[in-house]
Amino acid sequence: MIKKIKLLFVAVGLSMTFGITSCKDFLDRDPQSLVSDKDAFKNFVNFQGFTEELYHCIPDFTNAYWTNSWNWGEDEIQSTAQTFHFCVKIDNGDFWGWQRNFDGWQAGWMDRNNNQTNDDRFAKSLWGLGWYAIRKANMGLANIDKLTDATQEEKNLIKGQLLFFRGWYHFMFMQYFGGLPYIDKVLPGDQKLTLPRLKYSECADKAAADFREAANLLPSNWDNTTAGKRTLGKNQLRINKIMALGYLGKNYLWAGSPLMNSVSGGSRTYNAEYCKKQQTLLLNYYPYVKVVKHRIA
Repeated sequence: MIKKIKLLFVAVGLSMTFGITSCKDFLDRDPQSLVSDKDAFKNFVNFQGFTEELYHCIPDFTNAYWTNSWNWGEDEIQSTAQTFHFCVKIDNGDFWGWQRNFDGWQAGWMDRNNNQTNDDRFAKSLWGLGWYAIRKANMGLANIDKLTDATQEEKNLIKGQLLFFRGWYHFMFMQYFGGLPYIDKVLPGDQKLTLPRLKYSECADKAAADFREAANLLPSNWDNTTAGKRTLGKNQLRINKIMALGYLGKNYLWAGSPLMNSVSGGSRTYNAEYCKKQQTLLLNYYPYVKVVKHRIA
């Protein structure tokens, strides 16, 4: 019996030794994978590399699964056989079905178990990566003064993209969840989050400020910039002035709608102030509207 107990202690001791060793090996990081904030933000190329990941946080809203749904709650039938999409769950009264723990198929793009900033459309969700992207945008804005080895044009390009994405991810969340805390600074990871939930109109005003400043900083065509000539012909999907103005107008239009105004203002009528802002924006930037319309046609 004593012999068996000794063997048991030896076995436990060995397992703990191997376990600790394996954990240490697992937690060791390759020195090449460590990038200091000084290096990440010191010049345009490095800072743009930091910013590029924000593009890869965007889920594919129309092709995130083998089949997809986005008209949630509409009076439509997608299929009488395929009942795993969130639109069917809404019809059945399952309004929590957008969350990953209630979506066994992982068919939605709102919240998934697996989230990666790679090119796998099955590994992206708005809730999973949107908050990450907002934090990353705020980290970039908090370190923008470290971008010293850059021209003013390059600084504007970086800051404009960061502001756009901060506003865009908030705007996307607002469309589905209404008013929420607007995160415009880097929050500490070791403290309780106590930011208040804002009204939809309050969030819309903050998003508008980000879109407006982004539009002021960004060019209408990256190919016409000195920095953009390094990637000439590959800049079509980079955030530009027209995109920022487009979402600024859409943000005003949504805020002015009776649906949003009923929550923010208590009236199921159009909010004239937001509608006028949207109209003024359209009139002031009509040349840009003509360019977009011509390209679409």
